[in-house]
Amino acid sequence: MLKKKTKSAASFTPIRFGLLCVAILGCLGLLLVRVGWLQIISPDNLVKQEDMRSLREEPVAVERGMISDREGRPLAVSVPVSAIWIDPQTTMEKGGVGYGPRWQAMAEALHLNLGELAQRVQSHPHARFLYLARQINPEQAEWIDKLHLPGVYLRDESRRFYPAGHVAANLLGFTNVDNQGIEGVEKSFNAQLTGKPGRRLVRKDKHGNVIENITEVPPVPAHNLQLSIDERLQTVTEDALDNAVRWNKAESGAAVLIKIDTGEILAMASYPDFNPNNRDSATLDDFRNRAISDTFEPGSTVKPLVIMTALQQGLSSQTAWWIPIRSSSMAIVFAMWAIIRS
Repeated sequence: MLKKKTKSAASFTPIRFGLLCVAILGCLGLLLVRVGWLQIISPDNLVKQEDMRSLREEPVAVERGMISDREGRPLAVSVPVSAIWIDPQTTMEKGGVGYGPRWQAMAEALHLNLGELAQRVQSHPHARFLYLARQINPEQAEWIDKLHLPGVYLRDESRRFYPAGHVAANLLGFTNVDNQGIEGVEKSFNAQLTGKPGRRLVRKDKHGNVIENITEVPPVPAHNLQLSIDERLQTVTEDALDNAVRWNKAESGAAVLIKIDTGEILAMASYPDFNPNNRDSATLDDFRNRAISDTFEPGSTVKPLVIMTALQQGLSSQTAWWIPIRSSSMAIVFAMWAIIRS
């Protein structure tokens, strides 16, 4: 009996082995057919799915042009900062906004409410871009990047900085968070100072790192702007105007310093002024450049122009006039100005 069983088992072994080989070869054949179908006959859909997951179009930033005075001293420059943004779709795919120590650390650093952030992300589950914070210093941004939060990324940008603070602030104006001029010279020459950002198409890995630059359209550089203003004379003029307004207990004032032979504006001051680097306490009235935005009667300032014209045209035999400058309220002569024909 034992011998018969062994013989029977041995006779079936080649059959079983053959069936196993056929099954394996069949599976490999089906796999090759599927791969061939995807790679040769119908690759477009697969490529499209891959591109949707990995291709991103990013802006190539262009630095805003510098504004300087007549001697080249910087009055407005751009400094590098960072923006923190989140990809809600990626974050939701990896569990959403959590309440662990890493998420808490980011929320505290950016002064965010973690509950509100979670709700904001959940309400836009298919969005690919939401700002969390703008114009933060690069050191803080780098620290947040090291937290490796899912879907949270950095973006380079710039912020406008005014080295002289309040000096010429009413003339220069300022920019918004997107670096677009919204007051003063910054607004009037915004197109020239802005340039045109470029674009680039990149491929990213699952961690958001760029692994391939595909195409790039370079940015159009911005232009620098040099004013006729002299920063030192502007400072002196503003100090004199500030003292005059306070001494006369006035609410506002304006002063313009002009180079006589060319007509260039060397200084243009307004009171009240503000610090464009910190506008939190400033009012809309503080932003006004009163020298060009307010209307006022010229009064007796026209008289010297009439006399000067008479001298230039030879309409008078006199060679000089002495003009007393008086205070209408106190009737005191403060100075004597002479207009003399050369």
